[in-house]
Amino acid sequence: MKKHAVLSAAIALLIGLQAGAAVPAGAEGSGSSRTGTSGAAASAKTASHAEAVYKGALPLLSSGNLPGAVAYMKTKLYAVTPYQATVLTLKLENLHKALLPSWEKKFSSSEVQRKLLTVYRGGVSMEKLAESTDNAALRALLQNAGESGYKLDTAEGSFYPVIDYAAYRKYKPYVTEDISSYISIMAAESDLPSSKDNGLIIAWGEVADRALTQEQFIQTYPTSNRVQAVKKLYNQYAVNTFYGQNNTPLFHYDNLEMDLEAQKAYTSILAKNSSTSAFLQKLDGFMKLMKSNGYLLDDAAEQYLKTEVPQP
Repeated sequence: MKKHAVLSAAIALLIGLQAGAAVPAGAEGSGSSRTGTSGAAASAKTASHAEAVYKGALPLLSSGNLPGAVAYMKTKLYAVTPYQATVLTLKLENLHKALLPSWEKKFSSSEVQRKLLTVYRGGVSMEKLAESTDNAALRALLQNAGESGYKLDTAEGSFYPVIDYAAYRKYKPYVTEDISSYISIMAAESDLPSSKDNGLIIAWGEVADRALTQEQFIQTYPTSNRVQAVKKLYNQYAVNTFYGQNNTPLFHYDNLEMDLEAQKAYTSILAKNSSTSAFLQKLDGFMKLMKSNGYLLDDAAEQYLKTEVPQP
């Protein structure tokens, strides 16, 4: 009996070793509790870090330190929450807008304009333009403007700074969906403005496509902080779609005939889109009218435009 008891105990021990040690009562719950506590602590630490990064940006923005704010957000925005990233991005845009007049004044002097004639190249950054001049004052002005988030543009023979919205694209992964879409809209404007010198510099189809994108933003994000800005932009594009501009009118001045490229572009857009958007409905009604009257600006066309797309 004794030998049997010893053998049974040995077998039991062997089975226990093969199966793995049993979990003591309450140990599993204890381990889970420790994991939960650890996760909560890590989450609290992340939130605390995000708050610290967020608060670190606020003094830079409130003091008007654009170079500091731009550099700070470029390297640290990933660490904050989408809400915090959105607030900081919108504050940065507000600051860019507020300080733009002072930057325009710095570039408006005849001396600066004359010097810029020798270095300006379209699509080249402020930093690269600064490297191309030996004039210390002009180089410093261009470098500071670039570090502040502006780029150089030209129209009617003058040079002036504008907000470099293309640089905002780096913030898109961190902000809310509506502001990410807003950045895309504004960056498209920054990359290639729709008009200069009272004339369109993008194709008719692009004018209508941008208007449609802006309308979709308004419909999708009616409570967005930037919906009013997009509405203002949309109204400009709607007018450009149906009227053109002084130097690129939709209807030629000599024979009042609708521009042939616009006819093709608008017909193509309507064929590709089945959306019931208000913009497309107006464009569809307009093109049906145009087809019926030989694409001429007659009394019926003028009345349609006056009713459906009144100019401001």
